[in-house]
Amino acid sequence: MAPGADRAFGSVAGNVPFAAPIFDVALEAVADLPARVLLTTGHGIEDGRLAAPGPHVHVERWVPQADVLASASVVVCHGGSGTTLGALAAGVPLVITPLFADQPENARRVAEIGAGVRVGPRDPGAPTSAIDPADLRRAITDVLADPAPAAVARRVAAEIDALPPADDAVAVISAAVR
Repeated sequence: MAPGADRAFGSVAGNVPFAAPIFDVALEAVADLPARVLLTTGHGIEDGRLAAPGPHVHVERWVPQADVLASASVVVCHGGSGTTLGALAAGVPLVITPLFADQPENARRVAEIGAGVRVGPRDPGAPTSAIDPADLRRAITDVLADPAPAAVARRVAAEIDALPPADDAVAVISAAVR
């Protein structure tokens, strides 16, 4: 098997009618991909509704990201802040299919710095989840084959790791308020 891919759409997408089809798109895109794939659904997708296309794909409602990011070669997600920052902090490149909120901007920035790519629908008037599975599959295989996005993601991880701990901010804010 090739490197692992983590596919996450946060905890909200399954509850949003125009976004929920992205799960079926993702499963079709990875159906014969030679990789271990984890698809997390969050809440809103009934257990058993999504049938994994093969033994290489595991569908779970929720897993702690920190437990799987260390072994992921690419994260395919909707570009939510939690998954995007988690992947970058782990040094994992991204394929982002933005659905709503801050996700288009997150996808734009990730692509702009070279830590991954953005995939959208071919028809600009289509719902954001109307992505062609072939386009998504091509983006995944391109990111897996190109060492550049992984190198950029590792550099971002090193920058994040060099930041002071968030707990240090409390002391700085407290001092500024006094």
